[in-house]
Amino acid sequence: MKWNNFKFIILLIASLTLTSCVETTSNKKSSSASTTQSTVLLPSDSDGYDDDYVDDSDLPSYYDLPPVSSGQEGVIVHGTNHPNRNPPPNGIFWSSERNMSTANQEILKTDSRFNIRLMALSGPSQNTVDSNGVACSQLPVGYQKLQVSICVRKKNGACVYMHLFDDLDLNEWSLTKEFNIPSNTDDPLVIEVLDAQWDFSCTWNGSGSSYCPFSAVWDQDCVRFKMQVSTDGTQDLPGGRY
Repeated sequence: MKWNNFKFIILLIASLTLTSCVETTSNKKSSSASTTQSTVLLPSDSDGYDDDYVDDSDLPSYYDLPPVSSGQEGVIVHGTNHPNRNPPPNGIFWSSERNMSTANQEILKTDSRFNIRLMALSGPSQNTVDSNGVACSQLPVGYQKLQVSICVRKKNGACVYMHLFDDLDLNEWSLTKEFNIPSNTDDPLVIEVLDAQWDFSCTWNGSGSSYCPFSAVWDQDCVRFKMQVSTDGTQDLPGGRY
């Protein structure tokens, strides 16, 4: 009888020891599973799209066109209002392809963003050379507004998009025009100025009319304006949109 009691006590101790071992092993497995899950969720181990994301604030500012190298900033062009005028080369007042260096044209390469805004500037000083190499022989005149028509196209081909920047006040930015990106192009886009008009033809004599239509700039005179452009390689232009 004593032997049986002794055997019972031995079995009870063994049973308690085995239960303790099982619980300890179970706790270790639970801890290991939790650690593994946390490791999987770490961003450093992810190959997702967000790894390549660049915040807009980290990008360089938008570009001034044309880039200022020397002299007066902005696009400077002669007018066309004269029967014996010398038209701009190929009928285009200014072209990024023609009037910017090949290196500078590279800033117009983009595949997701192409936004432009303009600002009218006061007339250039007398004898300033315009963007096409022709001297502005006349003294600057006091126009207050400009109207500029531009097109955006691929390197080869006609205009894909056109926009008229109307009522450009001196030293004030226009609204920003957002252009779609032409398909199937890996080259820099091209900006062309198709026309530039002013309000001076009906204000020079002091008529004080409340309405002044835009008209072609006189062929011996020059006007001046500048552009800014944002691409997917820059911050976006601020302000309202067309």
